[in-house]
Amino acid sequence: MKNLCLNALVNMRSHLIRAGLTAAIASFWVIAAHAAESVPVDAFDLPEDLEVTLWASSPLFYNPTNIDVDHKGRLWVAEGVNYRKFRNKTSRTHSVGDRIMILEDTDGDGKADSSKVFWQDSSLVAPLGVAVIDNKVIISQPPSLIAITDVNRNDRFDYGDIKEILLTGFEGLDHDHSLHSVTVGPNGQYYFNTGNAGNADVESADLRLFTGSSYLNRTDRAKPSSDGHQYVGGVAMRMNPDGTGLAVIGHNFRNSYEQTITSFGDVFNNDNDDPPAARTTWLMEYGNLGFSSYDGLRTWRSEQRPDQLTAEAEWRQGDPGTIPAGDVYGGGAPTGITYYEGDALGTEYNGMLLTCEPTRNVVFGYKPQAKQAGFELERFEFFGSNPTGKFYGADFSQSQARNKEARFQFRPSDIAVGTDGALYVSDWYDTRVG
Repeated sequence: MKNLCLNALVNMRSHLIRAGLTAAIASFWVIAAHAAESVPVDAFDLPEDLEVTLWASSPLFYNPTNIDVDHKGRLWVAEGVNYRKFRNKTSRTHSVGDRIMILEDTDGDGKADSSKVFWQDSSLVAPLGVAVIDNKVIISQPPSLIAITDVNRNDRFDYGDIKEILLTGFEGLDHDHSLHSVTVGPNGQYYFNTGNAGNADVESADLRLFTGSSYLNRTDRAKPSSDGHQYVGGVAMRMNPDGTGLAVIGHNFRNSYEQTITSFGDVFNNDNDDPPAARTTWLMEYGNLGFSSYDGLRTWRSEQRPDQLTAEAEWRQGDPGTIPAGDVYGGGAPTGITYYEGDALGTEYNGMLLTCEPTRNVVFGYKPQAKQAGFELERFEFFGSNPTGKFYGADFSQSQARNKEARFQFRPSDIAVGTDGALYVSDWYDTRVG
């Protein structure tokens, strides 16, 4: 019996699930804000050869927005306790700023027992990304992409360590349509994106990047960037670790929460719709993903053709210059995404694309198959808590009423592969998404 573990993020409270391999037993572990406030592990539907186990809970950490795994097998968590305090009237707050945390199972019993604060600062307001590359930590905190080098390797940003601003000029502070996490590609470059919460004016050694057509201000036409191209909406980028070589690899999506890169360099992402047509997409390099008009001034509804399906119109399928939308599955708000390469869980899971869908209480799975100039993406429910087909607390759901039954509060926010081959899932356990 293999075990499957999840990491839950709910209402600024969190759970984490880990899938690991121990004595030929693969595990899936869960990290929860409070063990009493999480989906019971026996409530999850998943493949019969996998099992869910609770891995960590508060007070080890709170409200994870993004997770990563370092070379020691420890989990790093970006917290968002102070997320949208102007609207979320909760009693919990970090008065000196949000935190970047390190969680570890020090005694090997399958549960995290150690929690460290790597960095807490007033400038951290619900950061949406943390990436760990040896002793360098990349934090996505609008307006900047920040790199901290832990020179003395004491797991704490303190005297003698180095803080660099790799890029700055991204709008979207305290917003989930903003600067997202860094993923390292097989070429050693950093891949990341920003959603359409605001426009960007980012100057690097190789590119002055302008973006326009945020959903907050669709009348703001994007200026051409220094490479001569006009970028609108959400933008995907890559660059060298030292901040040089910045280049746009795709644009005109709404809000891709994260991207993942295979060992062959293929990039997959998901896209949060508004809300009728969420999607999972293979990102064709330099592609236009079709959310806004080419100049960013017209919405998809204004250009929907007679009898054209919403799933086609929202992503401008059939329009010249727009890439295939991928799997369009209806209402949703996808979050973290990863690509599983390895056989620790079994050979049948090798090559599996996994994307979190909190509005539907599920982690979707795909086995991408090359087809013509792209990939065929056939969706299945890999891991979830809600087989009813009824959804609550989401913009698209039949009822926006909140259902306090535990299975409707599984809100997976991110998923990562551990050094042991296990899967770790963060769950935003909450009655509402957004």
